[in-house]
Amino acid sequence: MPGRLSIYKDKAFKDDAIELIKNDMIGELNPRYNIPPTTPIPALLNNGNYLYAHFGYLPSWASSKTSMNINARSESIYEKKTFRESFKYRRCIIPINGFYEWEKDDKEKIPYLVSDLKNNYLALAGIWDEYFDEQLNMKIVTIALITCDANEKLGEIHHRMPIVLEKKDFTTWLKSEDIKEVNSLFKIYPNEKIDIYEVTNEVNKVLFDEVICIKKVEEKKVKEGLKEVGQLTLF
Repeated sequence: MPGRLSIYKDKAFKDDAIELIKNDMIGELNPRYNIPPTTPIPALLNNGNYLYAHFGYLPSWASSKTSMNINARSESIYEKKTFRESFKYRRCIIPINGFYEWEKDDKEKIPYLVSDLKNNYLALAGIWDEYFDEQLNMKIVTIALITCDANEKLGEIHHRMPIVLEKKDFTTWLKSEDIKEVNSLFKIYPNEKIDIYEVTNEVNKVLFDEVICIKKVEEKKVKEGLKEVGQLTLF
């Protein structure tokens, strides 16, 4: 369901979506390695604006932020009043470099980073709307990721995953008015296209946002082991 994201490079995505980006309001991306809900994240809206949006969807008619959703299920998105209009008219692409899921152990939650094996980004299908934020006294763009069943590889850790779009489907997702055609993009991303590895437990801290978040734990353990062996050989 991912509730934590990593977004630190978007050049490859912008190159792939260059014909769809009419107004780049982000410019140089601000790297973030451990992004929780309510944080601004980049999104390409179907009106051509590439901007920072509130990670957590609120329909324009919502009475308060307590009704926020970070995910919308692909299986029922068209049936839900909360999401229906945005799914029909306000779709977006959310480029990320990876997302986190947790394996539950007896006493702890072990974080894993999920990324693309070939590309350096994942283009997630999303929806958006504008919500009037009373604290800011202005309208903000809010977004949700769309999810489906996890593939077998990720399913060993979590039962859901985001819908990942192929480059060839960007235009269809953003522009098509044929709901059946749009629904055809709701596919489970294949096992062979994703990489999953354990990362530091520091990811569990919502406020921790350092590059170490995306590093493999195995690499750290190997280095520490070599250091210990080296020290032992001195005596």
